[in-house]
Amino acid sequence: MKNVFALALLGVFASTVLCTAVQANVTGSLPDIFVSVLTVVKAKTRVPVLLPTELPRPFSDAKHASVDKATAAEYAVSLYYELDVGNAGFAASFKAINNPHYSPRELGNVREVKLAGGITGFFRPVSGGGSCAPANLWWEQGAVLYQIQLKLPSTVREKNQEGIITAVASSAILAGPR
Repeated sequence: MKNVFALALLGVFASTVLCTAVQANVTGSLPDIFVSVLTVVKAKTRVPVLLPTELPRPFSDAKHASVDKATAAEYAVSLYYELDVGNAGFAASFKAINNPHYSPRELGNVREVKLAGGITGFFRPVSGGGSCAPANLWWEQGAVLYQIQLKLPSTVREKNQEGIITAVASSAILAGPR
C-alpha cells in the first residue's frame, strides 16, 4: 500500500513539474532580442503584441531589433543580423495593425494554412531572384491583422518555408499578448 501511495505521489509531482515547464515555455518565454523593443512598443500601442516564444536558426542569430513603427493602432518590429547594410542585414519582421483596410484573403499569391488555435493564416513564399522578397504570413485575430516576414533563401522548398513560418506564428499565438 505504501508503494502505491508513493507512486501516486510521484506521478502527481512529475505531472505538476512537466505541466509547469510546458506552460512556462509557451507563455513566459521571450527571446532576449525582443526585450528592449517590447517595452517601447507596449508603451505606445493598444494592439495586442504577439511575439514568438522562440526563433529558429538562423533568425535566432539576429543581433539587433528595431521598432519601425509604434502607434496606438499598429506596431512593427524588425530583426537584423547587421545594421546599415540594407536588406542584406534583414532577418525578420513582426507587424500588427488594428482595423486594416484589407483582408489577407484579398492578397495575391497566398494560400491558406492552419495555425495554432484553429486560426487560418495566409502564406506567401519567398519570391524573386538575388534580392528575394521574404516569406510572409498574415492572420487575423479579432480586428487585428498580424504579419510575419522571414528572410529565407529561395533554395528552401516552399513546404519547408511554410513549416518554418507557421511554427513561428503559432508560437506567438500560443504565447498570447505580451
